[in-house]
Amino acid sequence: MIRPTSIVDNPLVRQAPISGLLALSAFLSVVMPSLVITEHDLFVASVVGMVVATLLSAIPTLVRRAAWVVPILLTVDFLTIALLRTGTGAGASVFTALVVLPVIWWASLEGRRTVVFAVLGLLVVMLAPYVLTPTDPPGPSELVRVGAVVIVFGTVAVVVHELSRRSRLNLRSAEAREGKVRAEIDRAAAVQRSLLPTTTGRITDDVVVAGACLPARSVGGDFFDWYPTNSGVAVSLGDVMGKGVGAGLIAAAVRSTLRSARTVDDPAEALKRASDGLTAEGVGPDLAFTTLFHARISDDGTLRWSDAGHGLSFVLRADGHVDRLRSGDMPLGLGIREEWATAEGTLEPGDLLVSFSDGVLDLYDDLDQTIESVAAIARAGRDPHAVVLALSARADEVPHDDDVTVIAIRRQPVEVDTERPLAVHAD
Repeated sequence: MIRPTSIVDNPLVRQAPISGLLALSAFLSVVMPSLVITEHDLFVASVVGMVVATLLSAIPTLVRRAAWVVPILLTVDFLTIALLRTGTGAGASVFTALVVLPVIWWASLEGRRTVVFAVLGLLVVMLAPYVLTPTDPPGPSELVRVGAVVIVFGTVAVVVHELSRRSRLNLRSAEAREGKVRAEIDRAAAVQRSLLPTTTGRITDDVVVAGACLPARSVGGDFFDWYPTNSGVAVSLGDVMGKGVGAGLIAAAVRSTLRSARTVDDPAEALKRASDGLTAEGVGPDLAFTTLFHARISDDGTLRWSDAGHGLSFVLRADGHVDRLRSGDMPLGLGIREEWATAEGTLEPGDLLVSFSDGVLDLYDDLDQTIESVAAIARAGRDPHAVVLALSARADEVPHDDDVTVIAIRRQPVEVDTERPLAVHAD
């Protein structure tokens, strides 16, 4: 027997219309003179049966694994309708059609035998007057009526059973496909997490870095990266338009292309190569665009950076002043102007470079408040790991529909726990 998969499969929900119509039938039989009660004892017994059936239907709602109630419940329904039919005139009863409800319920359950049970229940209802009132059985013509009703309602049972069977097959097929898709998404998420850096906080003698990526779904379009270069350190943070596996694949492609340009000192040239890589893979403006912040920090503290439409980066100076790293350049993948500028500055010891995705904007009211709030978090400890943990904690508290990604880099020769991984990945 199929297990309930929705509220419609709840026995109490299915029983409600049957009990409601039985109660209405009993009420009309009492108040309408044209509806004669021919056997009062059987009529009262049918009312009791209706109450028992209603109580039985509530058991699966209160007790787990109570599917055994359904066959008993349907048996009581058939007996109740048989009593009502016999008690209100047998062959002349206007309530005989109520039997179609438990017939359809039985036939909709899993297993070919349910059609047999539905027909048996139908026969019980139709032949009950011959058993319950043997001294006054219906006339011979009633047998013809019984045969016609059994054939018609039996056909209905067969049709309902076949439609239900096909519906279950389609549902199981859809669930199987969904399971495969979920498995693929889980694998894609695992691969995406494996592409994020897993190094400890100190990546050079005087540069400490931390990052977090919290996708809104299993797979997101945000990414961050850092790695040593011949002259220092490279750091990146990107945000692909959209969410899901498609955005994750583009993010992985951009990250891979940037890494392949690690020997290039000019960040703008690295962005150009990433854009060329997207074009070579056929990812054009009709599919997605990517905002990207990419910076190179030399061993002497020189900061060279390019911003492709990202605009969510700043440097917190040692004296607490915030320098926004602004840019008017376009994102990657738009195909409008494939040129990006390289800006240059200095990251002094004690300065903190912070970049984040637009998902962080969802955690605050507006852009200015976001910059001020993130800067306040950075001032409080000036530890990249603390900045990342604070924003991750806020992302857990505040509802947001976009990926939340942040990266923090500090140039300061301080002692850190080199055993503590500072790349936070969302499972």
